[in-house]
Amino acid sequence: MTKLGIVADDVTGGTTVGALLARKGAVSTLYYEFEHLDEVADPAADTVIVSTNSRTQPAREAFDRVRQTTFALRRLGVSQFSKRIDTTLRGGIGPEVEGMLNALEDNYIAVVVPAMPQSKKVVVGGYSLIDSTLLAQTGVAQDVRTPVRESYLPKLLQEQFSEKVGYIPLETVMGGEHEIASMMRRMLADGTRVFVFDSATLEQIDDISCAVIRVGRPVVAVDPGPFTVSLALLSGTIVPGAQIAREIRENHRWDDEGTVFVVAGSATEVTKSQMKVLTAEPGTKTLLARPLSLISHDSREVKAEMARLVAETQAMYRKHVEQPRVLVLAVDIAITGAPPATREELESASGLEAAEASNLLTRRLGQAARLVADVVTPKRCSGFYLSGGDTMVKVCQALGGDGLKLVDYVIPQVDQSVLVGGPYDGIPVVCKGGLTGKPNTAVQAVNRLFDEHRMMANGLAA
Repeated sequence: MTKLGIVADDVTGGTTVGALLARKGAVSTLYYEFEHLDEVADPAADTVIVSTNSRTQPAREAFDRVRQTTFALRRLGVSQFSKRIDTTLRGGIGPEVEGMLNALEDNYIAVVVPAMPQSKKVVVGGYSLIDSTLLAQTGVAQDVRTPVRESYLPKLLQEQFSEKVGYIPLETVMGGEHEIASMMRRMLADGTRVFVFDSATLEQIDDISCAVIRVGRPVVAVDPGPFTVSLALLSGTIVPGAQIAREIRENHRWDDEGTVFVVAGSATEVTKSQMKVLTAEPGTKTLLARPLSLISHDSREVKAEMARLVAETQAMYRKHVEQPRVLVLAVDIAITGAPPATREELESASGLEAAEASNLLTRRLGQAARLVADVVTPKRCSGFYLSGGDTMVKVCQALGGDGLKLVDYVIPQVDQSVLVGGPYDGIPVVCKGGLTGKPNTAVQAVNRLFDEHRMMANGLAA
């Protein structure tokens, strides 16, 4: 029976918490079709993670998706619930948490612990700090779809919740579990149902978990992952197991076999820097997808672009041609550094509003990735490296799988899994959001996939 159920607002968020669990030896599977959870989820799994793909949805839609998914998790027998949130607090946190609470008994409380210290994301004095910079002073304030322009979290969250939000400061957290529990009880007596905590270390997050257990109320854990993992371990909901030791390397090995297929749909400066380093590596070949052709309202242009990408791939796998060690399929601007298409260009090419055109581009890139992957073939594919949260979802769906089994991470928020279901079942995957990592991250991820492929071939990994 499933014990721990986690609802994420996007797939990369789900893989992040799943990878943290995997680091403790706890196996979890992420499903990205929340509407079909009853059909695909394994009821014998200890942990199930579901993406509702709701970060950019209107409040009512986000509420309904999380509520529906929580009911499905209850049918699986889940006893501990978690609402995974973005480390930069994007999306409708209030509506989603209240959607989960609405599907549970009235005595449930929500405990919000937004810190992820291992990624240099902490909360002090109520303020969210990202690598020592106030949240609203980072790039997230300019996010096109879900900008965050408030760093003081009690204010940010109270504006999103209909329930009363209480704040527990670092001074109390540093006092330990007894002091935290005492303050929680006083606030509960005053009608507080949602608690937001300061924290700057994993040890402080453990103290919050111990205090929550001491208070004794059923809880929805609201966090990027560390608090969920801490609470699940300390409460005995999950039992830690053995974990395979994996290295991080940047150099080639003589026994790297097959092709790692990279799909980069993100064109952030972070992704561009990573692709620049990766494409300079020996044995890397590149396919440049033309965004305006992929979203064209002329179906002949779309088919021609798909056919071009397939033909270029087929040429790489002809006899007497050395096959690519790494094959990169990317939107052209992620490689060339050219400026992105303007809103007017997107709308003119597609006949759609810019937001719809952007979604269409991601879907078409996923379709192109499947066509290219079928040329590479499952036999020759050593793994998939997917950059960009939306890209990852569309590629995984196009590959025909039901979900991802989390096994580890390369670095925090660059997560390692294997595909579950479909013709590419069992092939390793590393995925990350477009804003995550350093210039050498893609090289490290590709090498991890070669290592995992080798370990699986030798029966040393799942």
